[in-house]
Amino acid sequence: MNQYLAIFIGGLIPMILGFIWYHPKVFGGAWMKSLGFTEESLKEGNMGLTMGLATLLAMVLSWKLNEWSSHVEPGMSQFVHGFYHGAMGLGLPAALVLVSNSLFQRNTWTNILINAIYWVIALGLMGAFLYSVATPEAAPAVQ
Repeated sequence: MNQYLAIFIGGLIPMILGFIWYHPKVFGGAWMKSLGFTEESLKEGNMGLTMGLATLLAMVLSWKLNEWSSHVEPGMSQFVHGFYHGAMGLGLPAALVLVSNSLFQRNTWTNILINAIYWVIALGLMGAFLYSVATPEAAPAVQ
């Protein structure tokens, strides 16, 4: 697959997962309650700007994660390998930063867990996709 197309699709993964994850019938209701939002109050913001910037940031994360995607781990599925690198290489540090900031902001544990787990899964899925479609690096020559 074309590398730029893969990066673009990879960048859409957090947006698609977020649409599901933060839906009121999944975790969105609990997330809104944890912040004191209603569906009406969320419509008051500039959603075009918010979604545009969030998508741009997701594209940057996809681009960065794609730099590692041609790495092959012998005996491991590239999907699993990519999920591991996405979740542990980017997702876990992101989650730790979110938790640290959220503690100072005095967010509820509900809010903290919904956001932190979302990013670990989103970046894991992004890595799984990017690794699955990447062209593996050439094996080193045996001398």
